[in-house]
Amino acid sequence: MEAVRRRCSGKCPGAPEPGYTTQTFERRGSLVKVTIRGIPADVCPLCHEAFVSSKTGRQIDLLLEPFHGKHERIPALPPAQVTIDFAEATAVLKAA
Repeated sequence: MEAVRRRCSGKCPGAPEPGYTTQTFERRGSLVKVTIRGIPADVCPLCHEAFVSSKTGRQIDLLLEPFHGKHERIPALPPAQVTIDFAEATAVLKAA
């Protein structure tokens, strides 16, 4: 995993370390809440803020697109809560 941050932001004196995080994503206009588990990130051991690489950010965008759409186009989906495992889902993206 590439190093993302050497120092935490704000007033936290922590130094982020390689790890994983879970994040929930919502988009205005979409009724779907998407939680992605196991996102590779540098995580501060003090404040727990997570920093992802630009490559990981692009992969997250690809995973969210079917649920939240792209640009101004939001799919007409019923209300739902979706949970995605990052490693499994990106493996499927690579295979496609």
